[in-house]
Amino acid sequence: MFTLGRKIDPGYKTNQIIILMTFFTAGAGWMYTGDFLSGLSIGLGVFLTWALSREVDPRHEYSAFAAAALSLLNLFYYDSFQFLEIAWLLLLLRMTTSITGKKLTILDAVLVLSLTTFLSFSEENSVYLIPFIFSMVFFILIKEKTAIAWSAGGTALGLFIIHTIFLNHLVLNRVDVTAPLTLVTTSLLLLSLIVFWFISKAECEDDNGNRVSRARLLTTQVLFSLTILLLFLFTDLGLNNLIIYLSVSIGVMLYYILLKLLNK
Repeated sequence: MFTLGRKIDPGYKTNQIIILMTFFTAGAGWMYTGDFLSGLSIGLGVFLTWALSREVDPRHEYSAFAAAALSLLNLFYYDSFQFLEIAWLLLLLRMTTSITGKKLTILDAVLVLSLTTFLSFSEENSVYLIPFIFSMVFFILIKEKTAIAWSAGGTALGLFIIHTIFLNHLVLNRVDVTAPLTLVTTSLLLLSLIVFWFISKAECEDDNGNRVSRARLLTTQVLFSLTILLLFLFTDLGLNNLIIYLSVSIGVMLYYILLKLLNK
């Protein structure tokens, strides 16, 4: 049974809000850019920011709206989105956190591995395989579906070796470590790891009402920050995608800090 999909109940309040926000942003983007498809892309970007935030911080529903609001910055800097990359990241996080309440299945692993492999070959970059391997190692360590994890992880590791050693598909970008964007990105991602440590302490339930273990939630959060850092260092990461990823980190962190201040 395919377990990565989650229902979006249109009658649920937060789902109604994000649907309205998506359409409103798409309309605003259309008017601002003068292009319907560009506006639609910007609206979809807001929705995907919200969806990623729900995986990173499933305990706090409204932190996702803080992230979605921050991603509205894409209205003013729109060029293009790498939607396939965002979809891949969303599925990878969902598979790891198992927020659907279902355990890892062969179909889940095959789907995410196939998408990972496609990105690796199409982008000629083996960095996409690293987060997938990280996820499979986690499943092996917690002894959940170890046969699937060993098979999928071993396949990914073999592909990574071929890509990296024989095809030379892992090259570090010439990043200016003193550039403001580099300093801001790395600082935020490292800071997020500290904040995620505290966020993961809050009890959280999956779609079936069962408690999500702290180890699983924290691993998913670390996987998110690690993946964004790898994409920033090893791929030609577009500005619009980077805005989405950093919006997730900042939105989740700001919401958590605000809650702490209000509860004092």
